[in-house]
Amino acid sequence: MAVPKLRFKEFDGTFFRSSIKELAKIHVGRDLVEDAYSPIKTETHIYPIYSNSVDKEGLYGYYNFEEFNFDNDALTVVGRGAGLGKAFYRQGSFGTIGRLLCLTPKNKSFHPKYLSDYINAKLIIHNESGGIPQLPRSSLENYEVVLPSYEEQKKTATFLSAVDEKIAQLSQKLHLLGQYKQGMMQKLFSQQIRFKADDGSEFGEWEETILSDIVNLFHGYQFRTSDFTSKGIAVIKIGNVIGNNLDLANLTYINENRLEDFKKFEILNGDILMSLTGNIGRIIEVKNKPFIILQNYRVGKFIPLNENFLIKPFLKYLLTSDLVFGRFSQLANQSAQANFGKQDMDKIAVFYPSVSEQTKIANFLSSIDQKIDVVSGQLEQAKLWKKGLLQQMFV
Repeated sequence: MAVPKLRFKEFDGTFFRSSIKELAKIHVGRDLVEDAYSPIKTETHIYPIYSNSVDKEGLYGYYNFEEFNFDNDALTVVGRGAGLGKAFYRQGSFGTIGRLLCLTPKNKSFHPKYLSDYINAKLIIHNESGGIPQLPRSSLENYEVVLPSYEEQKKTATFLSAVDEKIAQLSQKLHLLGQYKQGMMQKLFSQQIRFKADDGSEFGEWEETILSDIVNLFHGYQFRTSDFTSKGIAVIKIGNVIGNNLDLANLTYINENRLEDFKKFEILNGDILMSLTGNIGRIIEVKNKPFIILQNYRVGKFIPLNENFLIKPFLKYLLTSDLVFGRFSQLANQSAQANFGKQDMDKIAVFYPSVSEQTKIANFLSSIDQKIDVVSGQLEQAKLWKKGLLQQMFV
């Protein structure tokens, strides 16, 4: 039988093939009922594992699960809904709700952490029914795995747990940086914190105006279906305006010979974009674009009308501040379909400081963003590293 590409050198034994039902008993989680609920943890009440809250004790309160209580030897697999097929291993007692399947070992033939990572790396679910995707207990019971000895599983699991801990630390660091940035933005834009000029003097009062007096909203070109080709110059649609930068997956293209026709719709590094339809308010600053990209109609570009009064680096933070950001969705949702346009900018009041103070605020928040980008990159690299490990450590 084949062995993995990556293996601890002290192990050379063969691997064995087995179905899940030969290794474990599968329990279907319990549906939550009101009489089992407790707002505080008691001797008999524990917290339930949800597919989106595996590490969030007490998020939804505590429940008495009785026969649905499981301990350190158990692992769970999402059988329906978000995260379908994803396996979790968490130490400590827990209960499972109906959409989760819980595996308890029949004997000491598998390590729960090892099997959890194995399922995450190998399990592929085909939705042949065409209905709501799900993983029935019978399908999981018949799923075959290839495992080494228990001792090799244990060492591999311990190693992968250390990798998970590193990922968790980076995730927490990223979360804390995001919280810090949010807190500082609240204080800066409410003027609880003010910078001083280079000579130590106080800056003047902030000016009040409406957004349309200092910012232009530039719409992209309304490309038609007949304009699109299988390759060429990329066009950015609202679905690509997401996250901290552009999502360059699932792009649409126009013929590369038409660049001059649409030159004024070219998106440049430093441009500030927002989706204007559907999920309103996704604001990004374009960074490190790898090729020429054009702006579709329902993607909006914010441009300062006069950089003697408002600079672009500050504009991004002004738009994402609590004073402005919340108004985007409020105004957009007043229509049947969420849309935001130039007329809505007349309804948004803003406060802004002198250009000198804008520069200091933008530089300060930009330094936090740079730290966030570094940690975010480290986190993505760690996740990719683990993904590569899983591919090489399992048969």
